[in-house]
Amino acid sequence: MTMAHHVFAQEQRSITGRITDATTQQPVPGVSVSLKGSGIGTASAGDGTFTLKIPAGKDPVLTFSSLGYASREIALTADNQVNVSLQPSSSTLSDVVVVGYGTQKRTSLTGAVSVVSAKELDGKPVTSAVQALQGAAPNLIIQQNVTEPGAAASINVRGVSTVNNTSPLILVDGVPGSLELINPKDIESISVLKDAASSAIYGSRAANGVILVTTRTGKLNKVPRVTYSGFAGWQQPTFLVSPLSGVDYMQLKNEALVNSGQRAQFSPEQIRRQGEKGSEKWWMDEVMKPAALQHNHNLGVTGGMGKVAYLVSGGYMDQNSLYRGPGYGYQRYNFRTNLSAQLGKLKLAGNFAYAKQDIREHAYFSDWLVSTALRIPRIYPIKDSAGNYFLAPTASNNPLAQLEKGGLRKYSNGSYNYMASAAYALTSHLSAKLVYGADIRDNNMDEFRKSIDYTPYSGSDNQSARTVNHARSVQDNFQALLNYEQSFGKLHNVKALLGYATEGWKNEYRQKRQINVDNETGDSTAGTSTLTGFNDTYDTRVDRWALNSVFGRLNYSYSDKYFFEFNFRYDESSRFAKGHRGAFFPSFSAAWRITDEPFMAGIRERVGDLKLRGSWGQLGNQQILSNYGYLNIYTTVNNMYGFNNLPQPGASFAVGNPIITWESASSANIGFDLSMLNNRLTISYDYFRKVTNDILLQLTAPGLYGATPAYQNAGRVKNQGFEVAVNYRVKTGAFQHTIGANLADNLNEIVDFKGRTYLQEGDVTYINKEGFPISSYYGLQADGFYQNLDDIKNSPKSTFVNQVKPGDIKYVDRNQDGVIDNNDRFVMGNPFPRYTFGFNYAVNWNGFDASIFIQGVGKRNVYLRGEGVEAFHNNWDNVYAQHIDRWTPNNPDADYPRLTIGTESVNNGANSTFWLFNAAYARLKNVQLGYTLPASLTGKVNIEKCRIYLTGQNLLTVTGMNVGLDPEVTEFNNSLNLNQLSSASSGRIYPVQKVWAVGLDINF
Repeated sequence: MTMAHHVFAQEQRSITGRITDATTQQPVPGVSVSLKGSGIGTASAGDGTFTLKIPAGKDPVLTFSSLGYASREIALTADNQVNVSLQPSSSTLSDVVVVGYGTQKRTSLTGAVSVVSAKELDGKPVTSAVQALQGAAPNLIIQQNVTEPGAAASINVRGVSTVNNTSPLILVDGVPGSLELINPKDIESISVLKDAASSAIYGSRAANGVILVTTRTGKLNKVPRVTYSGFAGWQQPTFLVSPLSGVDYMQLKNEALVNSGQRAQFSPEQIRRQGEKGSEKWWMDEVMKPAALQHNHNLGVTGGMGKVAYLVSGGYMDQNSLYRGPGYGYQRYNFRTNLSAQLGKLKLAGNFAYAKQDIREHAYFSDWLVSTALRIPRIYPIKDSAGNYFLAPTASNNPLAQLEKGGLRKYSNGSYNYMASAAYALTSHLSAKLVYGADIRDNNMDEFRKSIDYTPYSGSDNQSARTVNHARSVQDNFQALLNYEQSFGKLHNVKALLGYATEGWKNEYRQKRQINVDNETGDSTAGTSTLTGFNDTYDTRVDRWALNSVFGRLNYSYSDKYFFEFNFRYDESSRFAKGHRGAFFPSFSAAWRITDEPFMAGIRERVGDLKLRGSWGQLGNQQILSNYGYLNIYTTVNNMYGFNNLPQPGASFAVGNPIITWESASSANIGFDLSMLNNRLTISYDYFRKVTNDILLQLTAPGLYGATPAYQNAGRVKNQGFEVAVNYRVKTGAFQHTIGANLADNLNEIVDFKGRTYLQEGDVTYINKEGFPISSYYGLQADGFYQNLDDIKNSPKSTFVNQVKPGDIKYVDRNQDGVIDNNDRFVMGNPFPRYTFGFNYAVNWNGFDASIFIQGVGKRNVYLRGEGVEAFHNNWDNVYAQHIDRWTPNNPDADYPRLTIGTESVNNGANSTFWLFNAAYARLKNVQLGYTLPASLTGKVNIEKCRIYLTGQNLLTVTGMNVGLDPEVTEFNNSLNLNQLSSASSGRIYPVQKVWAVGLDINF
């Protein structure tokens, strides 16, 4: 196929040939073949052959280019037959990297930037690009505190450096966007900007890092290419606790009761009959399906005609829920079109993307649903012999009934992301560019919770309710840019960028909550009541902020050996009062290709290319919980207080602080990039140190103060660490191997909180204290078990229990005052990951390919409580296989203390290191085995490439945390709000899924 191009009054010649891989000698389909300096082009067929008609003329030159290969130019002779071999390209210092408001060659980079290519995302059976990124770049930390279909993940770049929002700035083609909503197949590359040198140009939004997503585009003078990619497979639940048989439960329950001074519940005869009857099915197996379908399909067309290049793509993803029930699951629909046109000196571009999310889930709360299913012992059926939903003695509801009869919660969310730009070359060195983009979200939720009839039993799910809410947010962005680039002589190169941006965000939301609605339709009836609390029902509310910015960058290089860069940004934010809205964020960086020095010539020949880098800069953070923290905020409340036994309206108020301003982070980075063995081996290393000043805090105030304390710039946090990435390519015979590994660490420390210590106490106690990591775990130090009465007599006495007994947990008297109390507590663990790592290996041979990807965490603590780990927690009936190894006089070296129930468990239930687990793990994150059909075969049916593959995700996890809970999940979200913790640390969580799938990739 050739591009239409009619040439008048000229003779034409037909050029034919075949293109092969210089390494494998195999044909290369889809190579762009064009006549240099014209719009004439074609692409090679499935067998590598091409035909191109060109006008007869002097000195014609053909260019050959294809993704993954080094481009070539060949001057034609009189011969009309041209056979070409292309060298596979590698990730070298000459690659182009997307950076803030532009691109740079890797050779000129002075900052810390990690790049993830589209190839690293391909073939993974995931539901979002975020999941595919896990472990792909050093210090890009991805965790989940909710794992149900459609749930978002938490993203951190180089760890946590504030107690406020820790989310990085995410831009898609230069405008705000979402990694959860974008179709992974639309992504060309992802750049992660980590240090001040690379991200200071984004100023106040860059303190937590910047993620730049570049989507695929068409190429000029390329024939249309149609691509299909898809997979279908099965999800299976992982990391569930191991239940006991009915008999084992009865025996252990009796033991716990007797140990607690109570009578045994089950007689020997009851236990004998239970053994004869056999155990009932575990309720968790009854509410969870053994497997659920997941499939994904994507269709795209790219090409270029004349002066216009285009991409059009569509995608559909369907993830069924593992919960039993009426069609629960998550569907996402994606559509994207990217257009660009080169009209002389003017280049126009426009991108439009639409994403639709439909989520269907049960109308109850998963943490309580899972909690009930986990803790009911296997002596009770989930349905009785008459088919009624059974209510166990320690439960007032039935999770299967809630799933099948309890109603539905539906999310219908739409996202519109678009960008339009116009760039004009004013001179050969100066260009101007205008960009406008917007990210629009329409989110709708309709929850209809039905009343459940538990007859003949008496249950608690006896009130129907309906909640409907709507939110619409618009975040728009306008940019005006000037770019200058010029070389002076052969040694001096200068690039400059100057820009202005204005950005605004507006969110409108409303909600209505009703109870006692019609139990079949959800409509209002005569008995329906509308809840009027402040967070129940309200008309449209509006929240907004705005940002105006001026920014720039100056690059200078000398002899392609010395590189200097200066970035700045001045931001003004509406989140602060006048006079305190503006802040200036600069950065300075330099790099030295030391192996280009004459005195390194011998080393360069033997070793390769070495570049040293260093940077310093300041970044900002305006992401605090309130957009109006500088104002006094008054809130009317219908039921503020009671008077004469009647609710009375009133108001609450939060005091503002008119002098609050930006959080600012000073960041320093040093590193190097090394390329060896003819670029087959590359090594990159960085060490960083970041200090975040003026962290916005609500310092505690006496209760007599009577109001919510104002935000103050009062905190300082230090964060430091390192990261290293190694990649190696080698060919052995017909086998091509690729090996990659990365390792990273970061550790935060609270340097200054104005001498204050913040405790959040409960089942888990968190502490924010100077000298320790943010939100550290706090409690007593466990010291084994009391073994006998003499041991108890000779040990310090606990003040929070009347007595302890042999088999109870013993604690360390850290201040040696002879008693165990709150004064013996200490900072016992850090909940945030350290020593994160990733390893990948891929091999290709004669069309076959195989790869593995391992990801993990080398050091992390997790504090587990609740029915997930504690036997008979809260007087419930939960007890699992790990509790069999409990302390008894005959088993003094047990893993678990003596079994107790009720108030007898107070000593063992104290916050202590006994419940602190090592959450380090290594996970076989992805495995692929594929086969690409020979081009000689597919070329006969005009198929450029056809690959079939088998893939698996989350297949195996090695961890010392053997209590049936996933070591990867976290209780935190990106806000680090201790009042918004998930139930992940108690086991009340939808399980992480293992996925097996079969996939197909076809290029036409």
